[in-house]
Amino acid sequence: MSTVPAVVLSCAFACATIPTAPAAENAGGALMQQRGQHALRAIFGLPAVAERPVAHSEWQVSLEHANTFAGGIRGEELLVLDGESSELSIRHRRRVGRCWQGEAVLPFIAHSAGFGDRAIDDWHQALGLPDADRGLFTMFDLRYVWLDADGNRRVLEEAAGGLGDVRIALQRTLGCEDGRGAAAAGTLRDGGAPLARIGLKLPTGDPHALLGSGAVDAYADLQSPVWSVGDRWRFGASIGALVPGRTALVDDQRSLVGYGALGSELRLHPRWRVLVQLDWHTPFQDSALREVGEPAASLGVGLRYLTNAGRIEFSIGEDALIDATPDIVARLAWTWRPRARLPRAPS
Repeated sequence: MSTVPAVVLSCAFACATIPTAPAAENAGGALMQQRGQHALRAIFGLPAVAERPVAHSEWQVSLEHANTFAGGIRGEELLVLDGESSELSIRHRRRVGRCWQGEAVLPFIAHSAGFGDRAIDDWHQALGLPDADRGLFTMFDLRYVWLDADGNRRVLEEAAGGLGDVRIALQRTLGCEDGRGAAAAGTLRDGGAPLARIGLKLPTGDPHALLGSGAVDAYADLQSPVWSVGDRWRFGASIGALVPGRTALVDDQRSLVGYGALGSELRLHPRWRVLVQLDWHTPFQDSALREVGEPAASLGVGLRYLTNAGRIEFSIGEDALIDATPDIVARLAWTWRPRARLPRAPS
């Protein structure tokens, strides 16, 4: 998987020269799709934010890589999360009628000892950031160990990878039925309307390798319109609820999880955007361990480049609430919008 970023970038810049849609139509919204969860929370179907409407169809390839070092002992519970996780996702969206969009996400996940421990430890030391005593433990280990209050022990200490849990969703642009003709098409292009989405996460990943939860999850969320301030600033927000299916991996599981995001975008150039975003969610379980029993929040900063056929995006995220999310998450994504086929002229 280490060659994937180079391949994605090469393909993206090659497609940047294809004269399809103007770059402005590929700007997306003010929010990023970074998930950024550690291995015991990523098994659930908590989705990335919904993308703004697409006029016809869209493909996206993204690679998200996270480094986590966290853990503790609270009463009878014990948790150690030391390792790195990667998720390579292939996402396809398609317009279904005038007001609806369908989406499918095929993820491939890998857990490994990784390569970033030394760099992250140096970064924490240089800035005086908390590092959970990283320096006292062996570098470049994979050790996911958790013991619940009932004495159930689960361990992942060998590299694992494969297909994760597939996600499907249906999204509606609210209020688009009020427009007619060009006005309705304009709403779909500029993505200014609010969105509503429902989705499912299917149990296609192996729960024993932490590639999924082994259960079906359902979710629903709402996203605000894109709020603009002048010609350079745009803002957006989303809020939703997830109903996770019962899994044997988690003790004292909660039946409802809330989540949301708040983000902004600064237009630097017709093709360049800078984004900042805060993502949050409530716990998936009742636990005295803050890593799994307390709310999580992560802060991400991204750079987006608009091409003639889509966009390229790179972002970095850190745990805004210590140990509740990975120490650092990097995401690289290439989005491509094929040119719509024109109807054939009658013979």
